Amino acid sequence: MRNSFVNGLLEEAKKDESILLITGDLGYGVIDRFAQELPKQFLNFGINEQSMMGAAAGLASKGFKPFVYSIGNFPTFRCLEQIRNDVCHMNLNVSIVALGAGFSYGTAGYSHHLVEDISAISVLPNMSLYSPADTLEVTNVLPRMLAKAGPKYIRLGKGGEGQITEKFQEAVPGISIMSGSTDIAVISTGNVLSEVVTAVDALAAELRPTIISVSEFDALVDYIPTLRYRRILTVEEHLLRGGFGSIILELLSQSKSVVYRKGIHSLSSQISGSQQYLRNHYEIGFESILNSIQEINKELSA
Repeated sequence: MRNSFVNGLLEEAKKDESILLITGDLGYGVIDRFAQELPKQFLNFGINEQSMMGAAAGLASKGFKPFVYSIGNFPTFRCLEQIRNDVCHMNLNVSIVALGAGFSYGTAGYSHHLVEDISAISVLPNMSLYSPADTLEVTNVLPRMLAKAGPKYIRLGKGGEGQITEKFQEAVPGISIMSGSTDIAVISTGNVLSEVVTAVDALAAELRPTIISVSEFDALVDYIPTLRYRRILTVEEHLLRGGFGSIILELLSQSKSVVYRKGIHSLSSQISGSQQYLRNHYEIGFESILNSIQEINKELSA
């Protein structure tokens, strides 16, 4: 996913000299080609995220289109004040690229677990949030990010996601769907979609819910209130409080749909491991998702 994003950005930057890639001394091996081919459009600020974000705001105020790239919590929580004050309140065209959504850097420990960012970033003024599930959604999202002015934030998996949404159809720009039951829908964002698809594939065809993948949060406001499923299950590799499921609940507050949520109840600083290990531990792996869908099916058939 990260390679698809950076390579796509490079091709666009070749056509637009105002596009800049800014990094905080991270990303080597992924961004080397960009730095080599477009050295005048590449800036390395070192481990200095607050200054990096402030500088990106200044560059955007002069007509540049900076993309600030770093791992997870570094371009978010370490410089949240600069994002809020310098970028969002000034409504500047800065794109923040956070690599390692969820537990992508699971073995690095809780300092690298990006599971609170939706709560923090989605409430900021003028901010548009993107959370693609795979390389296909990245390819669709990038042109729309470039076409949209103002603050933008994209959370990416570390890599190896493949093409999870290959058989999905676009419902509206930023939301794709795999049709199933008209009674149950599972809605997710980001690459935890792979767990959802694995769980649904384990069900008999007549018991499979509709799967909805959300890569652009701006699309939620008009789309989600139109849903008429009897039961909805949201799945996120993120804390439940203030997260993706909370946003869905707000948008369905006037709906008759019953909404269940799967996500992280509380993050422990004592636990690290592979992404799959942590997904299983926090009950957002495919087996836990499968159990939840089966319980919902039983409830509706009772």
